[in-house]
Amino acid sequence: MLKAQYETQYKLEIDHWWYRVRRELVRDIFYRYVKGKQLKILDVGCGTGALMKELGSYGDVYGLDFSEDAIEYCRERGEKNLTIGSINSIPFESGYFDAVVALDVIEHVQDDVGAIAEIKRVLKPGGICLIFVPAFKILWGKADELGCHFRRYRLPELEDKISRTGLIVKKSSYFNFMLFLPILAVRLIVRLFRIKVGNEGEVGSRFMGNILYHIFRSEISILRYVDLPFGVSALVISNKT
Repeated sequence: MLKAQYETQYKLEIDHWWYRVRRELVRDIFYRYVKGKQLKILDVGCGTGALMKELGSYGDVYGLDFSEDAIEYCRERGEKNLTIGSINSIPFESGYFDAVVALDVIEHVQDDVGAIAEIKRVLKPGGICLIFVPAFKILWGKADELGCHFRRYRLPELEDKISRTGLIVKKSSYFNFMLFLPILAVRLIVRLFRIKVGNEGEVGSRFMGNILYHIFRSEISILRYVDLPFGVSALVISNKT
């Protein structure tokens, strides 16, 4: 991502509806899938560090990001165990972590299968991996351009790439299902009429943000029982045998 994107993320991610719900989703997944405490957890592409703090109750959280700016923002949040490095060459020994989280990361690298294979390498046997990505090419928008994304995914494609590395898929679903059609409509209009937009994350009032938060958050409970057929994002939970 660009330096300005990290600055925006640092300012917004504690209170912004999208980041808040995504962190709550990760906590819910850890509660249901991750057993035990005092784990070693790697947040790949840790950004500005808000998720690291919230996962601290499960053990020691390590942050990895290729950007010095991101790492510096993590330090400002008081985080430690920070490393500058690439997801395609994770600078830890094999079998080091009990869990690896990669939220909106692998779309940033050309060799996404290689990145997933590196995640598998640093996981302990029985370790769990959570990968979260933007979904559907038709939703390509300004956030993808500013984020320097190579792609958006369909779920079968993501599952196939994960399975190719030998990780075992435990659950897969789309997410942000209820806001899919409104977001699609807005992005198609922007594309059709060539409307210039700034940073999508900064659009909207606090009142609208609260509405979006409650709509988005309701899907966490739904995901406990069913997989969603489409959405703005896709997620896969897998583990290493």
